Amino acid sequence: MTGFGTILFLVGIGVLIYGLISFRKKKWPRRKTQIVIISSILAIFIGSAIVPSEKEEASTEKPKQEEKTKKVTVEPLLKAEKTFKTTDDGAIVVEGKTNPGAEVTLDFIDNPDATATADEDGKFSLRVNELDRAQDAVLSITIDGKTKEQTLSLEMSPGYTKKLADKAEAERVAAEKAEAERVERERVAAEEKRIADEKAADAKAAAEKAAAEKKAAEAKRAEAKRSAPKPDTSNKQGEMVYITATGKKYHYDQNCRGLNNSNGETAVTIAEAKSRNLSLCKFEQ
Repeated sequence: MTGFGTILFLVGIGVLIYGLISFRKKKWPRRKTQIVIISSILAIFIGSAIVPSEKEEASTEKPKQEEKTKKVTVEPLLKAEKTFKTTDDGAIVVEGKTNPGAEVTLDFIDNPDATATADEDGKFSLRVNELDRAQDAVLSITIDGKTKEQTLSLEMSPGYTKKLADKAEAERVAAEKAEAERVERERVAAEEKRIADEKAADAKAAAEKAAAEKKAAEAKRAEAKRSAPKPDTSNKQGEMVYITATGKKYHYDQNCRGLNNSNGETAVTIAEAKSRNLSLCKFEQ
């Protein structure tokens, strides 16, 4: 819009030009022309002085107007249904409309949050896969630092409810089967261990019995040997004993074990045997 100073400046120039033209054509007297010219010059001078101040005022008002515009914030808009239902596969899609470019968040209590950004038309769509149960969630719209919220009810479709029930039943049956198999494995392992322990105990008992019998037999032989009367050799210098050609022992008993591997025995007197430095067989001592 043109200011007063600009109009005055332009009018002054126009009048000045018209006055000069009229003076040259001798339409006006000299006195009147002088007045017109002086008035025009004053109008031009005053208009020139006013125009810069008007420009300064215009430049000052413009930033103020821009500052006022910047302070205006957009109020969040939220249009969405309050109840959404899953598909038979468990997916749920939350759709609505808000301010273009607004940040949209679907906040769950115990599920990961879903987020999206509204498109240029303000439309948004949030998808959650395999919702595990019916629950409430909070839909939040944020723009220019302002947030608007709405509570939504997320429900399960009958088909998905049945699918979850079938899955839970299958898991229960599988768990029971696994538990039964575990119990059976433990029973078989315990039975095998019992049989192995019994065999080990029987083997140990048999070994202990054999050792005891052997020890008893040895003790019996030792007792018999200890109880057997020793031959009296004090007055038996002429008594006959048995020797071998190469042996270093003499024997009273021709059936002595010490003679078992000899090639033949010779009967001599005990005196002769001792003269050959032969000693009594250890089996007869």
